[in-house]
Amino acid sequence: MPDNSPFEIPALSAEQALMRQSQGAVLVDMRKPAARAASGNAMVGAEIRDPFTFSHDDPLTTSPLPLIVFCVHGHEVSQFGCALLLVHGRDACYVRGGFEALVAASASLEDLPQ
Repeated sequence: MPDNSPFEIPALSAEQALMRQSQGAVLVDMRKPAARAASGNAMVGAEIRDPFTFSHDDPLTTSPLPLIVFCVHGHEVSQFGCALLLVHGRDACYVRGGFEALVAASASLEDLPQ
């Protein structure tokens, strides 16, 4: 009989995400380009991906490192990115509260390149 339970996408708090980043996990910034530009900031060390073009052939789908995906608020966009990585068997999760939670948790930021 098939398992009809809902699939749960793994999530971390911003504090947990930053701790895992300090241990070698890679943050993946999946904010929409307009939201990223409006903030003027990027997370130090984060891989930036456009959620409109993120697909099965992205190099992150074969990354051996743990991946932590975030968007602005930690809803559909980061959960989509995380789910795609999980389909490829990656160690992936998303940040509850997204970029806003990471900033509130004192994540290291840098200015976006001009």
